[in-house]
Amino acid sequence: MKKIATLIGTIMVTSIALLGCANLDDPKTSEETKQTTPKKAELKADSKATYGFHDVVDANGLRIEVTKAQLLEADNKKDAILKLSFQLANPTAEKKGFTAINLEVKNKEGESLDVYPGENYGKELETGTTDKGDGYFMVKGSGPYKVTYTDPDHKEVTATWEIAI
Repeated sequence: MKKIATLIGTIMVTSIALLGCANLDDPKTSEETKQTTPKKAELKADSKATYGFHDVVDANGLRIEVTKAQLLEADNKKDAILKLSFQLANPTAEKKGFTAINLEVKNKEGESLDVYPGENYGKELETGTTDKGDGYFMVKGSGPYKVTYTDPDHKEVTATWEIAI
């Protein structure tokens, strides 16, 4: 009987030791892996720099990322419309406003594109929130297009993206 109890005890200790060495999915390990996933680099708005798609630019606390651009046909089939999609984040302690109609969009020739009357994005972002939206512009000339954001409260804070379609 003593031998059986010793044998069972040895098997249990060995089993526990082997399970302790096993590489089971530990939620803590998975959480650590998620935290080490690199974030998108946030760039400080620089009036001399030009940014591209998916560059997250911090313009006086408002983080702006141009995520997509596409040409749409207008109702009269004669004109095209440039649709810009963007993602916004406000990590600051105060509300931040953003409206697509304040973006300045220029074609390759340097001509400004007019805002297309439609459902252009315009909102105040609450503290700690993110949002996404679109802006529409009447195309003339050719791309690439330069999209410039100027902070309405601090005119010296500007960011420009070059968008090729």
